[in-house]
Amino acid sequence: MSHNKIINSTHAFLLLLCTFFLVSQVHAGSWRSEATIGGKLKAHVYVPTTSPALDGKRALMVSMHGCGQTHSDFKQGANWRGAADDYGMVVALPMASKEGTYGWVGCWNFHVGMNASRTQTDAKYLINMVNALIADTSLNIDPKQVYITGLSSGAGMTNQMACLAPDIFAGAGVNAGPAPGSNGSSSDLNNPAISANQGKTNCNNLAGSFKSHLYTQVYNNVHGTDDGSVSPAHAQRNTDIFEKVYEQSGSGISVCSTSSLSGGGDVTTLCDGTGPRISKVMVNGMGHAWPAGPGSSGGGNYIDHTHVNYPTLRNSFLTTTDVLAAVAVHLPPHQPRPLHPLLLLRRATSTIPVTTHMFRQVVRTTAGVPYVPLAQTIIWVTTTHTPSVD
Repeated sequence: MSHNKIINSTHAFLLLLCTFFLVSQVHAGSWRSEATIGGKLKAHVYVPTTSPALDGKRALMVSMHGCGQTHSDFKQGANWRGAADDYGMVVALPMASKEGTYGWVGCWNFHVGMNASRTQTDAKYLINMVNALIADTSLNIDPKQVYITGLSSGAGMTNQMACLAPDIFAGAGVNAGPAPGSNGSSSDLNNPAISANQGKTNCNNLAGSFKSHLYTQVYNNVHGTDDGSVSPAHAQRNTDIFEKVYEQSGSGISVCSTSSLSGGGDVTTLCDGTGPRISKVMVNGMGHAWPAGPGSSGGGNYIDHTHVNYPTLRNSFLTTTDVLAAVAVHLPPHQPRPLHPLLLLRRATSTIPVTTHMFRQVVRTTAGVPYVPLAQTIIWVTTTHTPSVD
């Protein structure tokens, strides 16, 4: 795949985990009754009644709990509901199958390491669940708008799925997890054992014939600086790995901005020729937890409600930083580029509203296509881009 072709399949950008700071005060949708979806995994599914954010089709967010947690903990405390309403997004919270070495404590079975396969154990079940949700026409899910995130063992599973199935998952958000190919050994969790180069090789090998889909994926990782379960050093290692993975497309990737979050967080953003591609968020003082922020509640010990508060940081954050984190999008050639900073939607044919009082400016133009930094996360903009195809 050529560099031009990568640019032509432009990704709209921004964060999955950042969905928290746009939580609405009114919940228009509802949780379906827990059900087994795709033949194996039990899941809670949130279905909004608000309109889809883009082109009449809904995005799907898959969010995975960690060891010692359940999908019900995430339903109660992870703070997805408001974001789902704001953007017309379906959220699926699956329960781990409890297979594998640590299944007895509710861990996802990423511990198979480089023996992972799309046709076995939790990887297979997640793909089947996503396919079943897409096939449910009542949900109106766009297969081009499917994203995945998770905490701890869910983060290890997210790294694995980002590499195994980049054709399915347009973007990934990793919250305190080890590198692709890790088997979750205690020595690795305490100190990253997989080098950046080995992680790149692992990801390529896991992707196999789907490797080219990695070149248009977007990646974020979030980690607490006081995490005593999974070393915070994994945040930088994951960043380095996916920088090497994505650079294979021929598009150079480098740090384009650093910033601080009020409430205690530091953000490093890496860009390629079309804009933000990877981001790392370190939450100062947070332990091993999912950062739901003040204003949220419940879900047990591994959901943080005291540090970075995404819902209430909305206004101040919009004016202080470019990018908090990322989930990905792949845009087909000859489509307008959606500059949707939250859901990273791939399709852009609809009319998009602009909240003018929060508009600052489009700060960068690359290849004739402006993109909107996180400073306008409330803003939606579309621009028509007709690239050449070679």
